[in-house]
Order: sequence, then C-alpha cells, then structure tokens
Amino acid sequence: MRRFPIAVLIAVFALLIAATSAVAVTGATDTQANNPQIAGDATSGTTARFPTNKQNEPTIAIAPDGAHVIAGANDEQKQPKCGPGPQRGATAPGSDCSFFPGVGTSAVYTSSDGGATFTNRGMLPGYNDTGAAVAASAGPLATSAPAGSLVSDGDPVIAFGPKLRNGTFSWANGARAYYASLAAFSAAGRPGNQFAEQISVSISDDFGGSWYDPIIAAQSHGNIFNDKESIWADRNPASPFFGRVYVAYTEFRPISETAEPVIFVSSADGGLTWSGQKQVSSAFNNRSRGGRQGTALRTGPNGEIYLVFEDSDNKLGSQQVVVVSRDGGNSFSKKTTISAITDLAPAIPGSNFRTDSFASVGVDQNTGAAYVAWADAGSGSGRILVSRSTNGGQTWSSAATVSTSGEGYAFFQGLDVAPNGRIDVGYQALKATDPTTFGQGNATINSYYVSSTNGGLSWSTPLRVSTVGSDPAASAQNNLQLPKPAPPTDCPAQFGNSDIFVSKISP
Repeated sequence: MRRFPIAVLIAVFALLIAATSAVAVTGATDTQANNPQIAGDATSGTTARFPTNKQNEPTIAIAPDGAHVIAGANDEQKQPKCGPGPQRGATAPGSDCSFFPGVGTSAVYTSSDGGATFTNRGMLPGYNDTGAAVAASAGPLATSAPAGSLVSDGDPVIAFGPKLRNGTFSWANGARAYYASLAAFSAAGRPGNQFAEQISVSISDDFGGSWYDPIIAAQSHGNIFNDKESIWADRNPASPFFGRVYVAYTEFRPISETAEPVIFVSSADGGLTWSGQKQVSSAFNNRSRGGRQGTALRTGPNGEIYLVFEDSDNKLGSQQVVVVSRDGGNSFSKKTTISAITDLAPAIPGSNFRTDSFASVGVDQNTGAAYVAWADAGSGSGRILVSRSTNGGQTWSSAATVSTSGEGYAFFQGLDVAPNGRIDVGYQALKATDPTTFGQGNATINSYYVSSTNGGLSWSTPLRVSTVGSDPAASAQNNLQLPKPAPPTDCPAQFGNSDIFVSKISP
C-alpha cells in the first residue's frame, strides 16, 4: 500500500491583528497561503479600507509525496471594492460589500515544500470570473463546460487521487487533484432553464500548477440550488473501487425550501464523466422533519463509502447520521444515527459570523475503524466531540470530548486519520478572557490541534498552533441581523482583511 505523509497541515481562517504571537508554540509553524498581496490591494500599513482580497472557508489537501500541497478558499481578490464605484454604481451605499454578480470567488494556493511556503495562483482557471471572455484551457475537459460559461462561486473542497492510464488507476501514474466548487452559469453563457448553482470539478495533474476547464459533476435546473458539497477519491490500492471519485451535497429545492435531500454522484474515469444524481436521504423539510446539510465523505480499506451529514428532526432534534455504501456508491444503507447533537448558535457569543455543527469523518486504512468529529454546544459551550465505529458504521461509541474549557468556545473542526492510524483533529476556539485582549469584545480566536494514537481511547493535550490570534468582531456574515457598518467611513483600515494561514505540525 502506498504510504501517505505523516505531517499534519491545518488550514485556518485568520484576521491579522498582531505581528507576533503572545504565546510560543512548539511543533507548529504558520504560513500565509494567500500571499503575495494582490496588486493594487490595500496592505495593513495603508489607510485604504476594506481590501478586496478577503478570504474564508479554506480547504487543503496533501499529495501522496508529502511535498505538494494544494489549498483553496473563497477569495474576493476580483470583487469590486465596497461602496460607490464604477461597478457597484455611483449611488451604492457605503455599506454595500455584497458579492458582485458574475465575479468568481474560488482561488488556488500551492506549495511544493510541504507547506513551508505557498504560491498564490489566483482564481481557479477556466471560469468567467470577471465578465470577460475566457480562452479554453488545454485538456480533455475543454468542451465539457464551454469556456466563459461558468462563474466560480466558492465553497471549495480539494482531494487527491491516483491518475488513470490505459484503463488502470495507479499511484505510479501520478497524482490527480480534484477541486470541487459551486458554479453558476454566467449571464452570457447560461443555457435555457439553468439558473442556480451547479457542482463543478476542476482537475490538475501537476499539483495545481495548471487546471483543465471545469466539468459539471452535478447539474441544476430551474431554481434548484446545490450547496455545501464534499469530494473524496478512493486512495487505497487494495480497494475494489480504487481511484473512484465521489461528490455529495445538499440539493435545496424551490417552493420555500420545503425539500433538501442529500445527493451523491461518482466518477470512475478520473473525473471526466459523472454518474446520474442519486438521492441518499429523505427530502422533506416540514413541521415534523427538518433539513439535511453538511456532507462529509471518506472511504475505508475495502472501498466502503462513509457519507456523514447532519439530519434535523423537529421532534427528535439534530443528529449526526451516516449512510454507507459497499458497492462503489451504487446503493447506500439506511441512515444510522451516530449521536444526537446540540447545534452551535448561528453566531457564537462574542462573534458576528455563522457557525455550525457539521461533521468531518476519517477512516483508518489498517483497521477499518471510522471516526466522526463535530462541534457541539450540549455542555453550554462549544466543545469538539469524536465518536468511532469498529463495525463498518453499524454502531457508534459514545462521543468523547477532545477539546477543553481552556481553549474557550470551540468550533470549526476537521478530522483525518494518518497512515499509521493516528487520529488528527484541528479546530478553532474563541476565548473571551484571552490575555491578548484585542478588539472591543476582549476576545480572540485561535487554532488548536489534538491527536490520538490508541484509536480514540485517549487524546493529547490541546496544542495551540496559531501564532497570531484573530478578532471575532472584525468579520460579520451578511445575513445576520446586525448593524451594517459603512467600511469606507466607519471601519478601521484593516477591517475585513481576513487571510488564510496554514499550520504545519510534526507530531
């Protein structure tokens, strides 16, 4: 079996508010993924307000060689500046910072030295992200989505799989990167009855240096809105489905969003073509049943697919559930409840941004044990919980709490399992009594790491991996009912300049 890198990379969203850390970190280093500064964009030393290269919702994947890393994020480097201007109009209010129609947001950052440094490669190629025509890229996908017809809409997820050559998947052929993104048809390139979000997948065979034009893995029609996608490739040569690529997402259907099933698609030819859309959950969202969101995918050593998502039931409350396929995604089991959960508040105390309890999943390729992590507010504060299954997802253990009160209110976790069976969990936490005391709220956000080397029976002491804290008051999600500032006049110079940082840990 091909061995994969042991080093752990954690991508974190950060708002720079200091040049140095108040607490020394052992075993971790920080690197800004979205460097260099975009030409013409405001830097921290200027008085220009609300820079256009804000980033959020990071994703990261490590190639099998351990040296090459690809990260992605929602990146606003092409967005027009807030307030009045040539694109938003002379009469636009100063508080207008909305996403501008037809301007893309899916960006790529690559590393060839194991995450020590990153190259900002700008927006994902092949999309019409500025409203101008886009030349077709070379490669077998050039005609699958006509050049300039799609706009990238973010929500990026990246996975590596083996390349296909002469009908056979093998790591000896090289590694193929898959970048899943939401995508909408541009006004000029929109075919009939295609209005809302598609799920697109871009492919790179050179570790993110170049990309084929995106292919639509999951179509939309009418007013259906596909959202919150996940992607994974079966990386285990012993699996009967080695090399297959899987995508799962929520399909928000019209009529007041009364239906939102989880949908699954797959590819058996390296992402060139995709299966029909398969519904793997119920759809109704009414008075007795809630919705289903937050998909996460992983595969086991025998090719089994674990598809985890949050299932809301208005009578039973929210639950983490899993459906399992043992035939390459042709069929799935009925859902199994992993645990009842208490959702985090849409905005945790002291912050202005959305949070959720969506889970992540990892599988030990040696033992087949599966692990699921999520953030839970059942204790009255955010904590990171982990549950495990040793029988193929049929039953799950009581959840173990892996974060502590010392880090504060924990949220935004990610779990994976290393080739040697070590379980790695990264998360963020907000602490109102942080001695750095940045911002009016006297609160900061930091990133942490914990691990287990005995199958989740015990966990390491949380390690702070961020060398710089973030001010939770400096980022607000547009849909929250909070007073809107006018950035050009009401905000300090660095307001909103969020960046993506990567912490490299060698456990």
